[in-house]
Amino acid sequence: MICPNCHRENPDSARYCLNCGVALAKHCPNCKAELPPGSRYCMHCGQSLRTTTAVDADRHTRLAATAPSSLIDKVRAASDLSGERRVVTVLHVDVVGSTALAEQMDIEAWTTVINGAFDRIVPIIYRYEGTIAHLVGDALLAFFGAPVAHEDDPIRALRAALDLIEVAGDYAEFVHQEHGVEFAMRACLNTGPVIMGSVGDDLKYEYNPVGGVVNLANRLKFAAKPETVLISENTYPFVEPLFDCVDLGAIEVKGRPEPVYAYQVIGPKAEPGQVRGLTGLESPMVGRDAELASLIQLCETVRAGLGRAVLIIGEPGLGKTRLIAEWKAAVNGIGHEPTAQWAQGHGLSYGQGLPYHLIIDLLQSLVLMPKGAGESEICASIQSFTEDLFGDAAIEVYPYLCHLLSLQLEGQALEQVRTLDPQALQAHYLTSLRRLLKVMATDHPLVIILEDLHWADPSSIELLNKLLPLTSEAPILFCLVTRPEQDTPGWKLVTTAREILGGGLTEMTIEALSDLDSRQLVANLLEIEALPEGVRTHILQKAEGNPFFVEEVIRMLIDRGAIIQENGNWVAGAQIEEVEIPDNLQSLLLARIDRLPDEVKHTLRVASVIGRQFPLRVLERVLVGEDTA
Repeated sequence: MICPNCHRENPDSARYCLNCGVALAKHCPNCKAELPPGSRYCMHCGQSLRTTTAVDADRHTRLAATAPSSLIDKVRAASDLSGERRVVTVLHVDVVGSTALAEQMDIEAWTTVINGAFDRIVPIIYRYEGTIAHLVGDALLAFFGAPVAHEDDPIRALRAALDLIEVAGDYAEFVHQEHGVEFAMRACLNTGPVIMGSVGDDLKYEYNPVGGVVNLANRLKFAAKPETVLISENTYPFVEPLFDCVDLGAIEVKGRPEPVYAYQVIGPKAEPGQVRGLTGLESPMVGRDAELASLIQLCETVRAGLGRAVLIIGEPGLGKTRLIAEWKAAVNGIGHEPTAQWAQGHGLSYGQGLPYHLIIDLLQSLVLMPKGAGESEICASIQSFTEDLFGDAAIEVYPYLCHLLSLQLEGQALEQVRTLDPQALQAHYLTSLRRLLKVMATDHPLVIILEDLHWADPSSIELLNKLLPLTSEAPILFCLVTRPEQDTPGWKLVTTAREILGGGLTEMTIEALSDLDSRQLVANLLEIEALPEGVRTHILQKAEGNPFFVEEVIRMLIDRGAIIQENGNWVAGAQIEEVEIPDNLQSLLLARIDRLPDEVKHTLRVASVIGRQFPLRVLERVLVGEDTA
């Protein structure tokens, strides 16, 4: 126990400070109840009472220093978040049965084991741009969504949890061999609001949890088996389309008046569902007829034997992915022979530090890799695929494709790549991909869709820059889909396409829906024409022509009972005007705001206090007043 007067560390059983004699009454930081000495958890609300020691503080500082420079820059750019309310996904990781384990080992060995565990799992948290909020003993608390926000923070947090539990499992084998003890970790996630405090240069920051968001993540561990990941009912809706989960039902949690639902995560789904959109409510695409017609015409051009490229640029949520889906459906439904071949690669929001991740995703789509197959089966599948295309010359292609996918090679294929340096390997990657694309396009036109280029990694972009000229050699259509973010590696591919393709490049900028189209979308989704005008206007004001926003605002209003169905009709519920923007829209907006320069973010905060609409001169006067104060 740390003395509140002189900060001397005392034994948990001490009633008075060994150094200054001050009474050491212990109070719960959550419910403020006075507790007996030696308490590790609050008997009233279940809050953990463990305090950070000097060892914990040093460990936290050492681990924070290992964060990637890109993450460090983003955290420091967010140093003025004090007082802001952020929705975060909390990741709580701890060692199962740590007290008993520590008693089996001397203090130095136990410290070494804990350091080894954190040294392995913290880089995984940083890879997904989470940050360490708190570290005490064998437990670590990480935030995804603050100080750095992303539109997919719950997904990032869960991917990090699954990865680190896998790494911790490998580490457990090492610990057992070295120390003869059964070591295991578990991870629990919850999503909810926190109020941010100041962020220091050492990446440490203060926070004030709201509504027990941190406490619930901590308490879930008592229902978690070793080497498993549990998520709360608050996190589940954000990740359910992408991950297989087992419903554990209602769990009693101390400090909560009602049971909470928990889910054990098994892993990523073989066939991921849609993260966006409204289950059970559908609408034909609206407002994109001209763009769709242009894409269909491009396919006709490629069918005639001419290579082309199309660039689709649009802000988040404007319907770029929906347009692609409608395009594929329209072309495949026309009935032409031969039909186009489609291959698709997606950028990952956390992928800029993952070499070749976009190219790898594209390659997996090109060679139709069997889902859920083992490494040897995948390698055999690629070998068979390339032999069908190249015959005896397949040996010149498939070893490099397999190596790009990090597959284990054997025999002659292994000998071909064993002695090559990275630069030579990249040259062979490029040659193999060029040959693959040209041969595949020989019999049927090939459409290559590259989505979310704004998240692409530099190594993938470097290869794609050299693949674009294939449009002059084969009936290949490259479709480049991106946000207008010119400071990303992916934008270099946009620049290259504009420089070298000339008239072979078609550009489309996806704009917000008109008021008429937005109204039609709302009517389509709610399947009625007589939605009360006040409700319709409220939705349109929130969405501002963004189809994703329209869908999500409607989802929120239905989930919260602000729009209800009565006798087959949708009607407005009470308090509809008081409903706030939903968490997933808030995350999207915060992620955009976090990327702005500091001066712009400050101006935005000042403007938000003034109101939604105001004359520019009012904002100017407020800002000038700050400078002269």
